[in-house]
Amino acid sequence: MRKKENDAIRTLNCKINEDNISGLRTIVIVILAIVTLQTIVYLSVKQISFGSDIVGIKIALMFLGGILLFSFAKINTTGSFFKKYSDVYIGGIVFVILGMSIINTFFAQAISSDISIYILVLFSVIGTVRIRPKIISIILVLSYSFFSIGLPFFQSNMSFLVPHLINGLVINVIAFFISRMLYHYAVAYFYDKAEIEKKNEELKFLSERDALTGLYNQRMINTYIDKYIAQVELSGENLFLGVIDLDGFKKINDNYGHAFGDKVLCRIANIIKNNLIKAEFIGRYGGDEFVLIFKNLETNEVSHIMENVLSELNKVEFQEDKLSFSCGIAKWQGESTRDFFYRADSYMYKIKNSGKNGVLITDDEEEAV
Repeated sequence: MRKKENDAIRTLNCKINEDNISGLRTIVIVILAIVTLQTIVYLSVKQISFGSDIVGIKIALMFLGGILLFSFAKINTTGSFFKKYSDVYIGGIVFVILGMSIINTFFAQAISSDISIYILVLFSVIGTVRIRPKIISIILVLSYSFFSIGLPFFQSNMSFLVPHLINGLVINVIAFFISRMLYHYAVAYFYDKAEIEKKNEELKFLSERDALTGLYNQRMINTYIDKYIAQVELSGENLFLGVIDLDGFKKINDNYGHAFGDKVLCRIANIIKNNLIKAEFIGRYGGDEFVLIFKNLETNEVSHIMENVLSELNKVEFQEDKLSFSCGIAKWQGESTRDFFYRADSYMYKIKNSGKNGVLITDDEEEAV
């Protein structure tokens, strides 16, 4: 039970982290644009000497940002590595981004003596990325430790240094609670989204499938016949439509009840599914009538397949009764969906009226199999 919960949490975090990548990519691109613009300005202003160290660190940050973008392009979000270590990967990227902003802030002390770059990037990350509270707390502690230890080396004026350290601490605490709140909102959103998707899938299944057998229902039968006719009109492939009707099913219902009859239908549906692997489509038209669609097969292939199905059904015994079926199969000759179905249905009734338990398949001319 514990393993299932952990797997569910890991799956959820993977989905959240997939979204996080696009947000982090945007942040890195913006940072790169700002740093690039700063570098151009520093190099173009001749009147003020910014020093080669500032320009050098800007170039290094640009290079590091390029590595991050390359990482985003190469990471496989569906691979086993990401599924297992997505939290570590995203957490590491966030720490590097914050580290880049802190380094930029250090060197900005010689120009502006403020920490606005660090604050701006911190809240951009917190507002964009959804990370587990445990992980973001570690990242914030590490990044603030780096900030508080390194800042005195670049800012010796205590009237600036102390407020910066205090403000940095307060801002990190606020950032943690904001991140925690947004993460819980994200979790709730994904759970709601998953529940809605599940309900939609259930509704889609119920609208397309027969509730008893799980096969496609009558509405989908007509839809798929239209679909396959449109395909073979373009491709010129063979298309066969089969209609199956169980022989003597009413007798089973009358003798053993409808509940038993439902079990019979389910078993028959499974036999048909298991023996019609080459069928493009299998559906239940209603009652004890089933519909099959074969594409890109020859008449003798369809005939052989249906003989095997007939043989398997004849082996099945229910109480003292054996089952058989009548099947009519029509090859599409360019007619409408309605006429195509009507022709297959009429061949089925020809078999039923001439002794049952057989297949009538046509290919330009009618032949009994």
